Amino acid sequence: MEIARPHAPTIRDITRRYYTVWGLYSFAGGFLFGVYPIFLHSRGLDQFQINSVLATYFVVLFLTDVPTGAFADLLGRRRSYVLGAALRVAAFILYFLAHHYYVFLIAESIDGIGTTFGNGAIDAWGVDALDDAGYDGLKDRLFSRISQLTTIGFMGSAMIGAYVADMNIAWPWLLGAGGYVVAGVVGALLMHDERPHATNVRIAAIPLQVASRVTDGVRAGFNAPTVLMLSAAGAITVAAWVPYWISWPLMFNKSLGVGVWIIGSIYCALSTARLIGAEVSARLAVDESQRAARVSMLVIAASTMLFLGGLFGGRPAVSLAMLFIMNLFTGAMMPLVQSWFNEQLESGNRATLLSFRSTFETGGGSIGLLFAGRIADTAGIPFEWQIAGLLSLCAAPVYWAMRRREVADVALVGSAK
Repeated sequence: MEIARPHAPTIRDITRRYYTVWGLYSFAGGFLFGVYPIFLHSRGLDQFQINSVLATYFVVLFLTDVPTGAFADLLGRRRSYVLGAALRVAAFILYFLAHHYYVFLIAESIDGIGTTFGNGAIDAWGVDALDDAGYDGLKDRLFSRISQLTTIGFMGSAMIGAYVADMNIAWPWLLGAGGYVVAGVVGALLMHDERPHATNVRIAAIPLQVASRVTDGVRAGFNAPTVLMLSAAGAITVAAWVPYWISWPLMFNKSLGVGVWIIGSIYCALSTARLIGAEVSARLAVDESQRAARVSMLVIAASTMLFLGGLFGGRPAVSLAMLFIMNLFTGAMMPLVQSWFNEQLESGNRATLLSFRSTFETGGGSIGLLFAGRIADTAGIPFEWQIAGLLSLCAAPVYWAMRRREVADVALVGSAK
């Protein structure tokens, strides 16, 4: 009697699992969105200290992202993801207990390490699995749906977190820790059938193998012009936009003065704008020859709205309207950029090169946070937003310069030796 072989996973099955893992992971992290800087301020930190805590997170990402991406390639995406979720649980519990600046730095460092272990693991697993199942064509719509799904997850948990924070500003950390426990368990169950990587790895050999993959991945990134330029443009936009994300809750919480719960509502409004933008991006077909121009125009539009949001900082309603429009443009842009980058990669070093890009972005974010914190302390948050809008404009010509390189560089990725 012949034993029935297990059915190969279908594209629909993989897509559903891909969406589920991303949805739970984003829901777990969203409880702190909006209330994070308010929590740190309530524990006695000033604006520069708040920014420096988050900058510590980016510095940790900058130092460890490529090595942990190499671990994901070497030991498997699922193990990397589960370890990352466990570390984030520990970090959130420490945050809940912390009352001193240096303890927050330690907790943020642990969270950064946890993020790097999971960084790129979900996308690397999902893209590989879909390719193996026969998925064909551009993945712009797929990443647009993922962007929408993660935004919905963030919105739901951010609203819950803001209302809970009105009762106790620290309780959202416990909600987040519980969320990552669930996300880690579900991810361990669903992220199976990944491509085989290294087998029978000896512990003593891991450092040399990881170092080799890191070296190859970094060399491949610098030798692939499209990968390098996408990473550089991402560093510019992150340096400009991350400080704005950590400062708007403090600004509007103070100017509106109606309670922390309103921050959850504002976050959901801005997130809705990104959802609309992502939906428009998913419905408007774009071929590779048009993508660079479209992304460049979206960067210019978003930068202009951020500048105007700062210019009208003394009028909260007008400033919020500008930020809403800005998020329409960023919501349309991000899936295009994510899909664009993923299509430059090969399976063997996909996670390493995703981390290569993230290293650029997180390096830019850490520098941007420190400068923005100083500017906000000396000249105010609205003025800092105006500077950020001008800075992010610099990413547009970088994207525009890639309009003739998009296809030629695919063959170069992963070929450097």
